[in-house]
Amino acid sequence: MISGLHGLYDDRIYWKEACSLKNCGFEVIHVAVGQKDMDFMSEEGIRLIQVRKQKYFNNPYLDILFRRLTCRPDVYKTILHVCSQIKADVYHFHDVQINKIGKQLKELEHKPKVIYDVHEDYYELSAANRPKNALIFRLTQWYAARISRKEKSASRSYDAVIAAVPYIAEKFRKYLVPEKLHIIFNYTTMQPDRFIEYHKKSYDAVYSGLMNKNRGGLEIIESAALIRSKIPGIKILIAGPVPDAKYFAGMKRAIKNLGLEENVILKDPVPYQEMEKLLLQSRIGLAIFMPVPIFYFGIQVKTFEYMACGLPVVCSNFGNIHKFISGSGAGISVDPHSPRNIANAMINLLTDKELYDLCSRNGISAVRKQYNWASEEKKLVGIYHKLFMDDNRQTVSR
Repeated sequence: MISGLHGLYDDRIYWKEACSLKNCGFEVIHVAVGQKDMDFMSEEGIRLIQVRKQKYFNNPYLDILFRRLTCRPDVYKTILHVCSQIKADVYHFHDVQINKIGKQLKELEHKPKVIYDVHEDYYELSAANRPKNALIFRLTQWYAARISRKEKSASRSYDAVIAAVPYIAEKFRKYLVPEKLHIIFNYTTMQPDRFIEYHKKSYDAVYSGLMNKNRGGLEIIESAALIRSKIPGIKILIAGPVPDAKYFAGMKRAIKNLGLEENVILKDPVPYQEMEKLLLQSRIGLAIFMPVPIFYFGIQVKTFEYMACGLPVVCSNFGNIHKFISGSGAGISVDPHSPRNIANAMINLLTDKELYDLCSRNGISAVRKQYNWASEEKKLVGIYHKLFMDDNRQTVSR
């Protein structure tokens, strides 16, 4: 496994894919980028190698420009060197930037297989984080479009491309023969066998994961002020990183100005292996995403984690997230721009026990029957077995 932007213990890369392959008998190594060089064996028996990358600017585009103008060392060349020393049978890489060395991985002397795992559409991800300056926005969009074209072109030389959602798969379909293109959903590994009684839970609602302007932080805070008039002791937990310092300051300012210090709690990110315990302490799961393209077509794994832990979900009323929640009857969809709609949905769930229990049961059932990682693990292992079978056939034919 190789990643450029995800950590060593990323939930999809490490806790799902790497652990699944390890449990099925494969020797697994994860090479990632971080703040210091590391090489060690994890408790799960997976070798973790981290390659140091010096960060000069928080803005990734300025960081890239500075590196090129000043001829700074390229971390991806270092990754290529590390991978060439490992001599793996399969290089399974994540993150669009690693396409820079994708063909070189394929051309290594020992003739490995190469898999590209596409989590998100790079162009639309760039558009979702639109800078205010119009010129910078146009430049970043031009750059993102250029990278996306190169990504699709490079994919032709790989042995397999895995897409996290059908929408991404469609972007690659005209570049690949059908047997090279696969879809592996980022469903949850969580299936708790014990639940905490409703009245013993610590939080009325929780949002887990990365927070920014497109993920409803301010709207959730404003909804808390409205809920408090009906439920004075309302407690909402927002657990996860907020990389945008200005947005984080705005969230804290809103909490203070609305007098919500006892009602909205901001918490640091929780390690993946502790997330289930946190969710079980909560009553409702929040998935308030703004209507940008990446959220129309993407699948947010937190949705299925909420459902697995019996949390009715209050989510945005569009795209895949609406389809999953409304289709399974696991919660209520709302206008993400409307704190009042968000507040009303939470009040309904917290005051109507019959509705709450129905949504809770529906979510648990949907995950256990369909939206679980076990079904996707079979697909992943099948791809690996097929690659080795094809390799054996070629050896016999020669």
